[in-house]
Amino acid sequence: MIRKYDVLDAFRLIAALFVVGIHSWPLPDLNSNIILFQGIGRFAVPFFLMTSGFLLHKKIIDLTDKKEKIVYIWLYIKRLFQFYVAWWLLYLWLTPLKWGGTYRFESQHGMQLLKSLFNQYILYFFTGSTFIGSWYISATIIGVIIVFVLFRRLSVLLQLLIGILWLGILLIVLLQGKQVAMITVLLSQTPQILPAETFLVAVPFIIFGRAIAKYEEKLSHIPITLLVSIVIVLQALISKEIFHWRSMGTAISHEQLFFADILASFVYMGQFGLLILASIVRKHVDIMFSNWTMYVIILLLLFLMFEILQRFENKRNFKLIKYLW
Repeated sequence: MIRKYDVLDAFRLIAALFVVGIHSWPLPDLNSNIILFQGIGRFAVPFFLMTSGFLLHKKIIDLTDKKEKIVYIWLYIKRLFQFYVAWWLLYLWLTPLKWGGTYRFESQHGMQLLKSLFNQYILYFFTGSTFIGSWYISATIIGVIIVFVLFRRLSVLLQLLIGILWLGILLIVLLQGKQVAMITVLLSQTPQILPAETFLVAVPFIIFGRAIAKYEEKLSHIPITLLVSIVIVLQALISKEIFHWRSMGTAISHEQLFFADILASFVYMGQFGLLILASIVRKHVDIMFSNWTMYVIILLLLFLMFEILQRFENKRNFKLIKYLW
């Protein structure tokens, strides 16, 4: 029996709105941005990853034939890859640009330029972003392959234990890596790898989502007051962690913070081009606007584009655009 999870869809939209805030910092007060978006809003990407594991597991549970399950998993991976390709094509203009709208390949020529292009367009599919924000898609694709294909003969309980161990090791690398000589040397030899923005993050959270789906009935007996209390405590930990790093004089980044479908996916991916365009407008056109104004305009444009593109998705010559969400 297919169950609807309307609350899950609502939270995915909320998470997508937080993601835009993470990248645009719309509030005038710096500390408010840090707490609300850089801190609390960090739940968004892990939430998206767990949702992928949860919903995919729920779908294959309804399939009785093992071959059917494998076929559906690969179909899911194919749709994710088509989603990735659709945005890759749309953002070809954006790939050579950095966040501030500056050209990333400036003064590079010959073999150096070819190597940079290979890294940017191919290698970073596995180690980062081939275009801004794309790491989440590639990480999900690779994570789903690992969890649902390579680990398919393992029980969900064993996968859960692997996920906990995996995340524990990852946290040691991210939070304590600079204090361990071997980890420091390893990361210095692979500067193009950002552990917090790869499938290394996706795998444990997809596993956790799958485990929640597997044990949903048992977990549903946990008192809601306990869950709310845990969330409140986590928010306090987030704030403490953020201001600890600020007091140390260290720039806040994904490497230091741990706590850190349809419309939600579109909002997540669609924001990046608009954010870069906003930087270009600020830089080259005499138009100034606050981050809050930019945040509101970007959300309005995203909703408008979503409505327009949705009307074209079933037209014969516009089928590719349906993968933009």
